[in-house]
Amino acid sequence: MLLRRSKSSDLKRQQAAKELELQRQRDAVSKSPPRLPVLYNGAPAPQLGLSSDNRPDSLAILSGRAEQMTAATPRPSMEPPRSAISVPVPPIPNGGFDPYASTHSMAHRGRYSYASSAISTINSPRRVRRRKDPTPFNILIIGTANSGKTSFLEFLKTALALPAKKRVKSTIEHEEPPRVPPSGNFIPHYLETEIDGERIGLTLWDSEGLEKNVVDLQLREMSSFLESKFEETFNEEMKVVRSPGVQDTHIHAVFLVLDPSRLDRNLAAARAAAASGPHNRGKHYPHARILGGLDEDLDLQVLRTLQGKTTVIPVISKADTITTKHMNMLKRTVAESLKKANLDPLEALGLDDDDESNSDHSKIVEEDEEDQDQASEHSDGEAGEENPGSPTQGKEEPAPKPKRLSGGSMRRRKAEEESLEEDEMPFLPLSILSPDIYEPDVIGRQFPWGFADPYNEEHCDFVRLKDTVFSEWRGELRELSREQWYEGWRTSRLKQHGVKGRR
Repeated sequence: MLLRRSKSSDLKRQQAAKELELQRQRDAVSKSPPRLPVLYNGAPAPQLGLSSDNRPDSLAILSGRAEQMTAATPRPSMEPPRSAISVPVPPIPNGGFDPYASTHSMAHRGRYSYASSAISTINSPRRVRRRKDPTPFNILIIGTANSGKTSFLEFLKTALALPAKKRVKSTIEHEEPPRVPPSGNFIPHYLETEIDGERIGLTLWDSEGLEKNVVDLQLREMSSFLESKFEETFNEEMKVVRSPGVQDTHIHAVFLVLDPSRLDRNLAAARAAAASGPHNRGKHYPHARILGGLDEDLDLQVLRTLQGKTTVIPVISKADTITTKHMNMLKRTVAESLKKANLDPLEALGLDDDDESNSDHSKIVEEDEEDQDQASEHSDGEAGEENPGSPTQGKEEPAPKPKRLSGGSMRRRKAEEESLEEDEMPFLPLSILSPDIYEPDVIGRQFPWGFADPYNEEHCDFVRLKDTVFSEWRGELRELSREQWYEGWRTSRLKQHGVKGRR
């Protein structure tokens, strides 16, 4: 291939063509000077001068004349003209009180909006804050069939519900209550209440009636239900990033509802077994395993199964069906049965009734000593008045002999001791009565001979149960469930998994 050398005439021809093209472009440009674009909204051209006549000074700003000066010369804008209709400023909430009206520094507004407080308090995302979740408190109610546990649960919902004036909430704070799913034969009932100024999210779990023939299977399911709540906490703790707002689902306490008629049958069976002996006319007597008033195969087995997983509080229902003396006898019998079985529901809480009884006994002894001292002083004064001139007045007298009580005072003292023993009742179990389901508007039960009021302390112990379990013991029960019952289950769980891993 041969390269052809370009001629000088070709180069000159190309340069001339370029010059003609540049000249044509110069002629196409307008000779008129540049002008500003004409605004389509008809506004005058902006004034770029910064003369001191159009600029408001500090005196005009403070006196309020700056707005008039700016309004006289409107600011041109490429935006379309806005409507002349003025939008009214929404009213200031809280009765016209603006907490930040006199605040000159925007740094003091905190988490509130940096806009005007009169506008920012309405529909502002910073003002719509999520309310604090209520403190969870979970109760399980168990008992035999027809023991009154479901009626007791419904009465708890009525007694612990918020009053009507506190149920009305604003639309901002309105939230649907969390729906707790049922678990097998355990059905939850959730309600929000307020106790001692604290919002409580109370979950009452209803259960299937216990039956002696299948109590082993029922207790296995109940134990799995309690441990499943521990399992939820354990799985949450094992996560690298834990979910926010996880609620405490532990069962903090269990109400064991005892039917007084069944307790009477247990006592009758225990007396019959003790009277007939192990054999009856050459045949084995099929007596029930009764310890006091509690059935060894039902009541005590339930208590032993739940021990170490939660706190069990026994209550005697249907207090309106028996007399006061009858109820006191049942309370003592159940308390003695728990003591014989080495089961103390209040041991984990650190509560002891012996201190109170000892203090009461010491007070009685001190009062008796004071009465004896007053009686001896009175007798010495009478002796001194009868013998004013006796020579033994200035001499030391021998130690007085113990005063011998008369027959009447001894009988009176024995009667007082017996009455104190009768009046001294164990704290557990507690007696309860539920309102009549056929009169939903009446809290209590109406009889031809009177009215049974569950809020009357002479009729039952519901007021004491409500004050102690839901007010005084609430924090301790939640702490006990977390630090003792859950930690014990967690330790055993880790040990079992460690043994399996080694194998």
